[in-house]
Amino acid sequence: MKVIVTDEISEKGLELLQKDPRIEMDVRLGLSKPELYEAIGAYDAIITRSGTQVDAELLSHATNLKMVARAGVGIDNVDVAAASEKGIIVVNAPFGNTNSAAEHTMAILLSLCRNVPGANSSLKSGEWQRAPFTGYELKHKTLGVIGLGKVGGRVARRARSFEMDVVVYDPYISEKRATDFGTRLVDLDELVQIADVITVHTPLNDETRDLITAEHFAKMKDGVLIVNCARGGIINEEAMLNALNSGKVVGAAFDVWSEEPPQGDVIRQLIEHPRMIVTPHLGANTFEAQTNVAVDVSKEILNLLDGRPVENAVNIPRFDPDLMAQMGPFMELARVLGDFISQLAPENPGKVSFQYNGKLAAYDCMPITVAGLAALLDRCTDQEVNMVNANLVADRRGLVVEQGRSTESEFFSNLITL
Repeated sequence: MKVIVTDEISEKGLELLQKDPRIEMDVRLGLSKPELYEAIGAYDAIITRSGTQVDAELLSHATNLKMVARAGVGIDNVDVAAASEKGIIVVNAPFGNTNSAAEHTMAILLSLCRNVPGANSSLKSGEWQRAPFTGYELKHKTLGVIGLGKVGGRVARRARSFEMDVVVYDPYISEKRATDFGTRLVDLDELVQIADVITVHTPLNDETRDLITAEHFAKMKDGVLIVNCARGGIINEEAMLNALNSGKVVGAAFDVWSEEPPQGDVIRQLIEHPRMIVTPHLGANTFEAQTNVAVDVSKEILNLLDGRPVENAVNIPRFDPDLMAQMGPFMELARVLGDFISQLAPENPGKVSFQYNGKLAAYDCMPITVAGLAALLDRCTDQEVNMVNANLVADRRGLVVEQGRSTESEFFSNLITL
C-alpha cells in the first residue's frame, strides 16, 4: 500500500507505518498543485494536516486513492462530498489534540485577562510600568461555552477550577450532559447576554459559519471578552472588529482565522488591533498532540489495510467502538445477504427494505443497512460501491432504501430480513 504525506507530521507518530513492510510511504512536502496532481494517482492513501487542500480537482486525479487521513480534528480542507462520490474514506483524529486545544484556550484567555503579551514587550524594551497592565480575575465571572464537545467540555472543567460559573449553548447535548460538566444549558441568546467571557468550540460548517454576528454582539454585556480557538469564521470577523472598535468588546483572543495565512484587510486589522491577542493556529501545536494525531491516522490506515472497521471515518455510518465487537458480525451478515440477493433481484429494483427484529433493533442499525446496500449495489454498477458512497449511488439510481426496526421477534433473538 502506497501512502503519501504532504504536510509536516510527527515522525514518531508515523513509526507504525514505517515499521510495516506492507506500507510504502513517501513524505513529499511543499508540492505545488500541478506536482501533487501528477503524483497523487500512484497512492492509496494521503496523510495531511491543514496545509493541503484535498478538493474535487485533486481527487479527480486520485485514481487509486482509498483514504484521506486528516491528522487533526477539522476537515474543512477536505471536500468530503467529492471524496464520498468516489468512494474514498475520509478519517480524522478527533481526540488526539483535544487536550492541547483546551489548554491553549485557557492560555490565551489568561494572557488576555492579565495583559501578558503587552507587559512582556514593555519590560523587555526597558520600561517598568505596572498600571497600564492591570487585568481581570476569572473568579466569579460567567463563562459562556458554545459547543460542549471534547474541547469545550475540557475548557468548561478547567474554567470551573478557576471558580467561574459556566453556561453552555449546544443544541446537540442533553441537560444531563451539561449538568455532568458542572454547567447550565441555555440558548444562544441567553448565553451572549449573561456571559462575561465567550469561547467557541464547534466545527466549521454551514450551520456554524457566522454563528456569532453583529446582532449577537449588540446583545452582549459591555466589556465582554471573546475567545476563538476553534475555527476561523465561526465568529464573523467584521462584526468582531466593529465590536472591538466600539468598545463593546474590551478584548479578544483568536488562534484561528477564516483565511490562513491571513490576507484580507479585515483580518489584518483584527491581528493588529491593540486589544487582540493572536496566535497562528497553535491550538494543536504541542509535541504530544502532533504525535497523538499521527498515531491515530496511522492506525486507521492499518485498519483499512487489514480489513478492520475504521473508527473515525467522517463519511461512513458506524457504531461506537464499544459496540463494534457486537455489531460487526451483523454487518458481515448484511454484506452476504446483499451480495446474495443482488443475484436474484431484477435489474433495476425500485425499492429495497431492511427489517431488524429482536435485541439488535434497540440500536441504530444504519451501519448494517449501508453494509448490505453497498454489497447489493456493487454487482449492479460499473463503479466500485462501498459504505462511503452506497447511499449516493442508490439516490442516483432512484433506489428507495427503507429500514424498519422492532424489538419483538417471535422465533429468533435477532433477525435481519432483506
